Amino acid sequence: MTVIELCVEDTEGVQIASQMGIDRVELCDDLSCGGLTPSDRVVDSALSVAPSGGMQVLIRPRPGTFVMPSGEERDIAEAMRRLRERTDHTDIPVGFVVGGLTSDHEIDQDVLSLWRDAAGERPLTFHRAFDTVQNMDRSLDQLIRAGFDRVLTTGGDASVVNVENIRHLTDRAAGEMIILVSGGLRSHNVAAVIHNTGATEVHMRAPAQQPGRTDPDEAQRIVAVVRGQNL
Repeated sequence: MTVIELCVEDTEGVQIASQMGIDRVELCDDLSCGGLTPSDRVVDSALSVAPSGGMQVLIRPRPGTFVMPSGEERDIAEAMRRLRERTDHTDIPVGFVVGGLTSDHEIDQDVLSLWRDAAGERPLTFHRAFDTVQNMDRSLDQLIRAGFDRVLTTGGDASVVNVENIRHLTDRAAGEMIILVSGGLRSHNVAAVIHNTGATEVHMRAPAQQPGRTDPDEAQRIVAVVRGQNL
């Protein structure tokens, strides 16, 4: 069965995801700039209504380029350690979504090891910085070696799913890492993407007309379409 991860900005969005049967959420702040680390207050309240499949928390301290200034990798690691301690009490699986590149748009293996250590046993996803790397095959191999659980990707395109690349990455990962497919997915197109790529996990939004809010009707349609695709 294809796992649905819904990207949301607030506790209401998490609750809607749970009520509509979404498997897992990614919790962010300010998706208008690509997402930032949510506040402790929002993390705490979201945990009380999160779906049983888990909540992934984005750790991204600033908007803008994925190229990290000096020291940012350590700030990200420290934020993960702190949130690990803060969420130790919950039965809901809590993971982290991180990413960042060197000035030449490469992934630093030492940074991956730092982040994997900071996350402990928690699920760890590398975010869409992956779509801007110089060499996706090499970068995927680095993530696998570091022990990351997932990579969030369109297959290298800016905003739509590159079906051929997703298939290639899935074959290359060979079950050692989950390819979490994203790229403008909504209820009207997700079934075709699952069919064409064989995606086992999809990452989506269900945006309401009001910025930052989640549309329960679209979330419900997403679940109906994906579950129907799995029949």
